[in-house]
Amino acid sequence: MRGLVFVLCALVAAAQPKDVWIDTDPSVARGEHEIDDGIALLQAFASPELLIRGVSIVYGNAELPVALRIGREMVTKFGPKGLRVHEGAASGKDLGRETEASKALAAELRRGRLTIVALGPATNVATVVKNHPELVKNIEQVIAVAGRRPGQEFIAGPKQKTPFRDFNFELDAEAFRVLLASPVKVTLAPWEISSKIWLTRTDVAAAAKTNPGMAWLLPAAEDWVAMWGREFGAPGFNPFDTVAVAYLTNRGDMECAEFSASVEMDGARPLLLVRPGTAGKRMVTYCFAPLPKYKQNLLERLSRAR
Repeated sequence: MRGLVFVLCALVAAAQPKDVWIDTDPSVARGEHEIDDGIALLQAFASPELLIRGVSIVYGNAELPVALRIGREMVTKFGPKGLRVHEGAASGKDLGRETEASKALAAELRRGRLTIVALGPATNVATVVKNHPELVKNIEQVIAVAGRRPGQEFIAGPKQKTPFRDFNFELDAEAFRVLLASPVKVTLAPWEISSKIWLTRTDVAAAAKTNPGMAWLLPAAEDWVAMWGREFGAPGFNPFDTVAVAYLTNRGDMECAEFSASVEMDGARPLLLVRPGTAGKRMVTYCFAPLPKYKQNLLERLSRAR
């Protein structure tokens, strides 16, 4: 009987949605603006495994006022009822400066444990870690879209002349230094894994037939896909930020391992580098390969209407 009770309790616990906070820099708009934050938000909204406790906006893909407007529009139209959007840092110079976003995130952490999904520069998140070390114990983990192995260059296609930057990290390397210096569990969803996932205009259009959020995003996606083909010679685009959300909802769709991580300088350029684990080093979880079912499961989720 005790065994049955234990199993039932485990099943109930597994069915409980995970409390998450999403920190993002959306830039969804016509004119070849990046759309992957928008796709990741719609992915999270369609995930019953997640209980989204708040959304904070950070600079990055767009200037803060633009990102804030887009984030509020998406949450109002497609997000859970009552979900609030908080204005955060406008640049890396705001690291350590309290904003509406950092105050709201700190208040939510005082209420209980959270997993933080960081889809943009980590300024908002690191501000809370830096200013409120007593709350670090309530951070389940931070899942950040950043990082690389030594020697990797971010090239999407044969026509691309200049590698992508490790954008979220490079806009505020100091924020990642703060995270790595803390005891917070860090998971990296980097270019290495997202570069192996391709979405096409056809993929987005198919999801748009059943999900109003994807229909809203489709015109911007058409411009984005066209730019990747013209500039990079790519067959579609890499939906970078979706990996951070999928790590929570479909962990079995990707390969990840423990690596040591450090911020190192390449001349004047900082790099967030991971290497096979070494005793005594700062360890992170690093995701590096999607399994074959990743794209299918992602598209199925993006096809859902809330």
